[in-house]
Parts: sequence; C-alpha cells; structure tokens
Amino acid sequence: MQLSPLSLSGPEKRLSLWLGAASLCFGVFVKITSELRENEVHSLDSSVLTAVVKIRRPWLTGVAVDVTALGSITLVTLISVVALCLLLSLKDSMAAWQLVLNSVGAGIWTEITKNFIERTRPDDITHLVQVSGFSYPSGHSLASASLYLTVAILAARHLPTTRGRVLLFGLAIAVISLVGMSRVYLGVHYASDVASGASLGIAWALLLAGSFSMIERSV
Repeated sequence: MQLSPLSLSGPEKRLSLWLGAASLCFGVFVKITSELRENEVHSLDSSVLTAVVKIRRPWLTGVAVDVTALGSITLVTLISVVALCLLLSLKDSMAAWQLVLNSVGAGIWTEITKNFIERTRPDDITHLVQVSGFSYPSGHSLASASLYLTVAILAARHLPTTRGRVLLFGLAIAVISLVGMSRVYLGVHYASDVASGASLGIAWALLLAGSFSMIERSV
C-alpha cells in the first residue's frame, strides 16, 4: 500500500524532500554529462566564453580571483575544519560525521568524474589564473556547493527563526553561484563544467542530509 503525502509525518516529509531534491540534482548532472558526451554543449559553452571576454575588466578580475578562492582546496579545508570544531564543541557528533563525509565524498566525486570524462580546459580564451588537471566537472563548484550547502543545513538547526534560516540558505546559494561564475570568468572552465559540478555537489549534500536524517530517527 502506498502512503500518500498527507499521511507522512513531518520527519518523513523532510526525508522525502531531501532525497527527492538530491535525485533531481543528480539527474541534472547526468543530463549535462550525457549531452557533453554527445557534443551538444560545445556551442553554448563557446558562446558563454565569448560573452565573458567582452565584460572583462581589471577590477572585475581582482574580484573574481578573490571570490574563486572560496572554492579552493585551502579555504574549503579551512572552513571545514573550523565548522567541524564548532560542531564538536556543541557535542553534535552526528553533524560532525556528516560534515566529514561530505568533505571526503566531494573529493572522491571530483577525482572520479574528472578522470572518467577527461575534458580539457578551454583553449579559446586566456586563462587569468594558473590551473592544472581536467575541466569537467568544476572542482571548485562541486566543493563549494557541497560544503556551503551542508554548513547551511547544519547551522539552520541552531537558528530559531524561519527568516534566519532563509537568509542562511540564500547566502549559501549566492556564494555557490559566485564561485561558479568566477571560474567561467577566469577562463578556466566552461559553463557546463560549473553547472555539472554544482549539481553534483548539491546532490551529494542533500543525499547526506537525507541519510543522516534517517539515521537520527532510528537512533
């Protein structure tokens, strides 16, 4: 017998929401990857890069370099460690494990997908920063999406008002978006690299949120 949405409890509805949203985001990643393999995104990617060249300005480049650092290994690791220490000080061990698995998993997802697709970085636009490795998906976008969304999910538990939680998630989405746009602006990623990285990172964060929500219910 199938349960209707109205018969689900509050925790069950949240679990369904987490896992449903994770499936949707992972589906977006799969769709973009499929179109990339069929060479259906090159025209759009090239058009975006052409438009980006036209808006480059020295001051905007400085901003982009600063923003893109929010998705770098150094800052992502530092923020993860600080957040982990805060969670441990609050004696929230489940949240701490969620954060650790998020960070480890994001790194694994990045390595697996980059080495499977092996897409070279854009060569028809000047790179404004030094980079190495494959282009797809964007590691900065994946790491920032999974980290900042996970931190927002965990921090939202300790905020007493809905307005505060909405502002927190809005800030996380803004940071994720800005990091992604900075990668394209700097010429080191295609737009599809960024979209796929963000989609996979968000899917991973939501999957963990749903999984830990289910674990906490059973404890």
